[in-house]
Amino acid sequence: MRRRLFWAIVGVASVTGLLVLVGSVFASQRAAVDATYRELKKSSDEAVHIIQDAVERAERRPSAAPELFRLVERDLGPLLARIRRTAGGSEIAFGILTLEGEFRSGDPLFDRITPERDTLGDDRSQFTRSTTNELVVVTPTQIPFPGGEVTVLVALAREAPLVRLADQGLGLLLVVVGVGLLAGFAARIQANKVAARLEPLAIASRELADGDMSARVPSLGDPELDEVAAAFNEMASDLENTRVREREFILGVGHDLRTPLTTIAGYAEALESGDVASEDLGRIGAVLGVQSRQLGRLIEDLSTLARLEQPEFSLRTEQVDVGAHISEIVEGFRFHADEVGVNLDLDTQVGVVIETDPDRLGQIAQNLVENALRFTPETGTVSVSVDRDESAVVLTVSDTGSGIPPEDLPRLFDRHFVGERRQVRSEGSGLGLSIVKGLVERLGGDVVVKSTVGKGTTIRVTLSS
Repeated sequence: MRRRLFWAIVGVASVTGLLVLVGSVFASQRAAVDATYRELKKSSDEAVHIIQDAVERAERRPSAAPELFRLVERDLGPLLARIRRTAGGSEIAFGILTLEGEFRSGDPLFDRITPERDTLGDDRSQFTRSTTNELVVVTPTQIPFPGGEVTVLVALAREAPLVRLADQGLGLLLVVVGVGLLAGFAARIQANKVAARLEPLAIASRELADGDMSARVPSLGDPELDEVAAAFNEMASDLENTRVREREFILGVGHDLRTPLTTIAGYAEALESGDVASEDLGRIGAVLGVQSRQLGRLIEDLSTLARLEQPEFSLRTEQVDVGAHISEIVEGFRFHADEVGVNLDLDTQVGVVIETDPDRLGQIAQNLVENALRFTPETGTVSVSVDRDESAVVLTVSDTGSGIPPEDLPRLFDRHFVGERRQVRSEGSGLGLSIVKGLVERLGGDVVVKSTVGKGTTIRVTLSS
């Protein structure tokens, strides 16, 4: 990063220097053109004075008026060399606007320009370029003539100056080298400063990569860099919390696996050693069946959670009577509810039909009822209802169990979260609510939980019809 920052600063400074140099060349070019125009204007004014002096001398001679036109139009040739010297070697030409408005000139320079009669008529000089890109100044002077005034135009032309980059080669090279050295020096200092400020971030990143979840970045002394540090610290905190939740999750799953495995292993050893009476075989078989089903349910729940995160997880939707379907699922828990002494109330509307996946809807209902039974004490009640709410179908499962502390509610559906709710009976995998959340979202619905400690919990699932 330090090298990239260094060369980035050097490159920007060098490009800036080149742009400044090119701009300076164009400015110099413009200044040279303006200076040339000023010189041409000064020379044209001097040429006008020469013409005026010649006319005044001619007017002092007797009968000067008839000769004035011939003097201006044809007899200024002897003065041409003097005027050209006055104009600094520029090309010079004369033209006349007669009393009739006719323009006369025998010089080809006027063929390469277009005099602006409105401007010249106001005794103002015209600054223009010829068709061969020469700089031209046309200056008018009024000469008295019988019956009016004749306008004499003096045009001076000079090749436009050209400031070329090649002519500035040495200066350009020195400036580029100087800018490059200064930029390199400044870039090196700035890169070292930035690198020094980012060093705590690099150290914290390496510590986090090595497994130190407590690694954090202090203030870096710069508002922009502090935003990066804050984002890093937030990420590190999330990783640390995730690591803790994963550890709790693994411990919880390990406990759920260990309990039935220990039971199965104990009875297997007893059967293998022959220490089991024949009358106990039926009871042992029933226990082994329950524990096997518990293991199977845990494995199935873990598999479901893993599939929910995959993009290829698919739904098979069809028209489903939600009330009738949920009733079948809930009735399957009737025997177990009676066995543990929990009242199971069912209130569903038959004929509420929506497009959904019946298998996934059944999983949602099964997990919610099973979870409610786990936390409802004997003589308690679990209520299940299906209602229509405008354009949606609502499945509600309520229990009169121990309730959920308010601080645990936001994380209730997190698979890594291990709450402090006291289970009345250990059944299921403990992953049911995480599966419910994932399935409801896949079905395009929403799930909300409300709970009061000591009074019970209500979970409401809403599916669009």
